Amino acid sequence: MGLIRSKKELELILSRINWYRHSKKRLEQYQTPPSIVAHMVWTAYMRGDVEGLTIGDYGCGDGRISIASILMGARRVICVDIDEDILLHGLGTATSLFPGVAGRILYVDADVERLGLKDVDTVIMNPPFGVVAENRGLDIVFLRRAMATARSIYSIHKYSEAFIDIAREVAEDNGFTLDSYELLDFEIPMMFETHRRRIYRVKTVFIILTRV
Repeated sequence: MGLIRSKKELELILSRINWYRHSKKRLEQYQTPPSIVAHMVWTAYMRGDVEGLTIGDYGCGDGRISIASILMGARRVICVDIDEDILLHGLGTATSLFPGVAGRILYVDADVERLGLKDVDTVIMNPPFGVVAENRGLDIVFLRRAMATARSIYSIHKYSEAFIDIAREVAEDNGFTLDSYELLDFEIPMMFETHRRRIYRVKTVFIILTRV
């Protein structure tokens, strides 16, 4: 784990990462708040699903989950996103703020639906919520791809009672079990022209899936 001794310490380190100022609404590029990234990665670490392992971060955006995973002892992270611009931003951030981390993150410009990765131990991700019409159901696509490549999955989604049932069904159909879920408030700052409030709070659910 290196020198990081608590979830709060990890959150403080991640708070150094600046928000990406050219986010694309159609790709739902809402950067995950440092508190949620720290909570997800710390939880995975405490369950033995990070240290010394290969992590997949699908829909990685600026790579903050990837950075946190390396800081918590991951052997390497595969950071996948369909948008080259935000990947380049993430690489620049890691190189400038965390020079010892960048060399252990592989940045991949690819469509998650077409991924053929192998040898990924754990996926930790914040996929698109599916609030943009053309993205409806995309978070389930991400889940299916994660289940095809890893044995443990930590993922955050827009909450609904129906989603929990869907996630459980999809997990069971693919040889996984829904271990647990937890509701979290996901804060989105004013970042698009259509936004009218300084902060939007979205109810999300953090799920953990493990292969049976």
